[in-house]
Formats: sequence, C-alpha cells, structure tokens
Amino acid sequence: MHELPAVLSLLDTMEKKAAASHIRRITEIDLKVGELSDLVEDCIQLYFDMASEGTVCEGASLVFSRNPALLRCNDCGYTFPHERSFTCPRCGGASTLVRGTGGGLEIIRFLGEDDTM
Repeated sequence: MHELPAVLSLLDTMEKKAAASHIRRITEIDLKVGELSDLVEDCIQLYFDMASEGTVCEGASLVFSRNPALLRCNDCGYTFPHERSFTCPRCGGASTLVRGTGGGLEIIRFLGEDDTM
C-alpha cells in the first residue's frame, strides 16, 4: 500500500515537468526502484494505471530498473553492490551500507509529445 503515495508523488512531479517543458502527453517514464525500498513494481504499475487516468501521464509506459544498495568495506574501502553478504569480496572485511544507495523511486528520464503536435 505504500506504493500509492510514491505514485501520487510521481504523477505530481510529472505534471510539473510536463508543464515546464510544454509537453501535452507523457508516453514513457524510466524509473529506478531502490532494492531496499520495499516498493513492488507490479503495485506501482497498478496504482499508476488507476491514478494517471485523466492526467498528462494517462497511458504512459513505465520502464523499471533496479537501484542497488552499495556497501563499503570498513577495512580496505572497496565499494561494491550488495548481493547476499556484507563481507568484502576483496579482503573479507566487514562492510557498511553507503548512505543514500538502494532506496526510493527515482525518475531517470521521460518521453513525451509536445504542445506543437
């Protein structure tokens, strides 16, 4: 259910971007979903399809990619994507999460049709 606020925020942002760019219709939105965000792509799509009716985003395609969490080794400083372990693949040391990675929903780019069409 926490996908709904994310979708409503996405739609608000896209309405503003469309107005600022003189776009009458958004056709595609490329999104990165953080692996630690607990956002489910199918739920995002479902809420987007319902909430976008009557907006500049109605009928737009959502293209998803993952935003991985990154870890930094406390011993050697190596930064690597989180997979299954917090153990550094280089030296075997313990690692910690790099703040700001692997979370949220990020707009990468969008395509649209401008007002002149």
